[in-house]
Amino acid sequence: MIYDMSDIHGCFEELKRQMEQIDISGDNRIVFCGDYIDYGDSSCQVLMYLWDLQKEYGIEKVMVLKGNHEQMFLEWIDDYRNIYSDGTEDDMVFNDWLRTDFECGAGTISTFISQQQMDFLNQISRTCSLETINKEAVQMILSNHEKLIWWIQQMPSYFETESQIFVHAGVNEGAGEDWKCRTSDSVFFGKFPAMQGKFYKTVVAGHVGTGTWSLADNRNYHDVFYDGASHYYIDGSVYKGGKLLLLAYDEECRTYYQVENRKMIPVRPFDKYQ
Repeated sequence: MIYDMSDIHGCFEELKRQMEQIDISGDNRIVFCGDYIDYGDSSCQVLMYLWDLQKEYGIEKVMVLKGNHEQMFLEWIDDYRNIYSDGTEDDMVFNDWLRTDFECGAGTISTFISQQQMDFLNQISRTCSLETINKEAVQMILSNHEKLIWWIQQMPSYFETESQIFVHAGVNEGAGEDWKCRTSDSVFFGKFPAMQGKFYKTVVAGHVGTGTWSLADNRNYHDVFYDGASHYYIDGSVYKGGKLLLLAYDEECRTYYQVENRKMIPVRPFDKYQ
């Protein structure tokens, strides 16, 4: 069995509940398809849990892929790892990301630092520039979690089996069998709208909420989306009150299931009229 989850977005309690339904013994494996941070209140805790899980079972049984939110987080850290600023537009983009995070209760950053460190950032935010706050926050995170940040940097972009591609957002399907060398990071991590139709391998991805206009086009839809051809999407928008979806693939009978309340529900092609 291959299990799969994506877009946990700091929702640690939901992750723990789904893990209770998973058996990683024997030949079973699990793939996490990115976006473990932001929005929820336990971003760092989710990452630490997945890191510990991978250390316990090994990278052959627990695959942890990178999503666009991890990529943005790493780019922000790289921008301010060294004490400099060249005033580029990119600096302003990540300044805005930090400002938004503070206005939302400092949800992500506060999970990586102590309350004392957070109080200090709040204090200097009244008088210091965003550039200074960025630098201080990054130095704190690196000091507290240098090895964790290294682990995030090593996360692969995809996991491939004989018949499947697990990825956060998508691949360059126009490249056919050359997709590995012709897919950019912007597609691996941020492909939008969601691709549908036939591909030579099954693509399992998150990133795009299954209820969005490019998939079910129903904001109340939070189940697995299967296009009836080659694509399964598993972002149930958990942080918006949806679901943290758990997909299971039975390698013997080659069947996909949505696992819910310990029941294995076969995934059927989406039908908007049902």
